[in-house]
Amino acid sequence: MADRPIRILLVDDDRSLLDVLGSLLQLEGHEVVAVPSAHEGLLKMQEAQFDLVLADNKMPRTTGIDMLKVVNEEHPGTKVVIMTAYASVDNTVEAWRLGVFDYLPKPFKLADLRQVIEKVRKAR
Repeated sequence: MADRPIRILLVDDDRSLLDVLGSLLQLEGHEVVAVPSAHEGLLKMQEAQFDLVLADNKMPRTTGIDMLKVVNEEHPGTKVVIMTAYASVDNTVEAWRLGVFDYLPKPFKLADLRQVIEKVRKAR
């Protein structure tokens, strides 16, 4: 089971980041579904199971923290990693209190993301 690709739901309103990061993750052998909003991400989660949700925190209407709450309640086996360019102590503390798997301040190094994905692989 550890050999199967990590199924990643990538959620960010920055379409260029979706394209670049989604392509990089696919090149590394992961299965990636990329969507530009938390609402679309939650709809995708009703259709398929994911190992990891990689979500931007600051998005219109629904934040990554809001998505974390829903995913934890409805898909407790799915790990959520919040990405943000607007890290604050309050948001970080709230994310950890809600059970975020990890927190990546933007910009982050691909090596940091690889470490997070490896932690997800070991945790499943």
